[in-house]
Amino acid sequence: MTPEEFWSRPSLAHVLAHARASMVSPWSLLGSVLARVIVSTGPDVVLPAIIGGPASLNLVVALVGSSAAGKDTTESAARTCTDLPDIAELPLGTGEGVGRTFAEPPAPRKDQPPVERIDRALLTATEVDTVAAIAARQGSTLLPTLRQLYSGSTLGAANSSPDRRVIVPAHTYRAAVIVGVQPERAGILAADTAGTRQRVLWMPTADHDTPDETPEPVAPLRVERSLRGRVLVVPDEVADRIRAHRRAVLREDSDVDLGDGHRMLTRLKVAAGLMLLDSRHTDIEMDDWALAGAIMRVSDRTRARVDNTLSEAIRRSNRAKAHAVAERDEVVADRKLARSKEAVIRWLDRRGELPANEIRSKLKADLRDYFGAAVAELVESGQVIETRVDRGSRFRLGEVQGVPGVHPPYSQLRDGVPKVQGVPEPDESPGKTPPGGVTPTTPGMTDRVQAILNGKSTR
Repeated sequence: MTPEEFWSRPSLAHVLAHARASMVSPWSLLGSVLARVIVSTGPDVVLPAIIGGPASLNLVVALVGSSAAGKDTTESAARTCTDLPDIAELPLGTGEGVGRTFAEPPAPRKDQPPVERIDRALLTATEVDTVAAIAARQGSTLLPTLRQLYSGSTLGAANSSPDRRVIVPAHTYRAAVIVGVQPERAGILAADTAGTRQRVLWMPTADHDTPDETPEPVAPLRVERSLRGRVLVVPDEVADRIRAHRRAVLREDSDVDLGDGHRMLTRLKVAAGLMLLDSRHTDIEMDDWALAGAIMRVSDRTRARVDNTLSEAIRRSNRAKAHAVAERDEVVADRKLARSKEAVIRWLDRRGELPANEIRSKLKADLRDYFGAAVAELVESGQVIETRVDRGSRFRLGEVQGVPGVHPPYSQLRDGVPKVQGVPEPDESPGKTPPGGVTPTTPGMTDRVQAILNGKSTR
């Protein structure tokens, strides 16, 4: 179906003209208008019991676009697109709040007028972040409540306290939900594994075909509202397709997409909305079903764009984490190598000449893997001299060190003498002198090691 064919129906041509004059996306305007047409229809108008019992017309719409894409402008344009009466527009709150919206109001106090029950309302959240914040609260029931609302199921739950108990029976309320969604923040709806994503009609707020010249405004579309207490008639072909999918699900067919059941129900609700927008109150026709299919394809493409954006965000996050881990590991390795070189210099300064295995065994466990690299760099710089013997290599300090070394990163002052991790504490018993003939309180030992690490001759 070409765009020209889709927008050729008079009611849809009006939506397109009003969108162009209001400078909003015709697809997002159509989604908002369909939600308002459905909310203007009583809860006693239902879809037939094709599977199980009757199905509600309640609808959930996501207006998808950037922060400056005009989701609020779309809502403003939708209010003047038709001559439908004003409906209750309420901000979307908690799951419990949704139930209380449609519950019987408490009995009024004396000298107060009675409060009329709300049986239909348009619930809106201009930013999906609001939905995410509410859903993230501990014990939040918002997402399950939205799925119940979509189905027209009973809202609320039994409570031990009668004055706090809120129960809204099934099919006694009419509701539509409109949520403004930025693609990179849509995870709360798109990534929900309980089936919320298939229950949502995803409409884009962008319009790549917007004309260079803004047309003149058009008068509101007249929409008849005489429909009450009716089970809508659905074409047999549509009912057969829905039942065929259900059979495949019951048979656990591996090729069936479980989400298609909700998707077909959403398509049927959209077809009913198109029928109502066309001021017809009897049967949903195959033309309505075909037009609803074109809308669902737009919804599928928009949802795929959201999925791609979320996937790319996850990939960017994973790459950033990997780079951070690699950088951290590199810094840790450099520090451990520096500590290993410092420890080798200290032991050679104390003992004179030592075999490789003995030096390595004296290092702390976390430094031993760096011993080979440490002595290789020290030998290359001339700070340490290697002598090969039958049983391996022996090392001693070089006579002249001419290449700058490294500064110990983990030194800590203790009694005026730097303490280095990886080097054992000197024996401070009175009258004892550690191997190498340097007392633990002699600052010259530290000065000597530091000079060697700095590449200066000390002999």
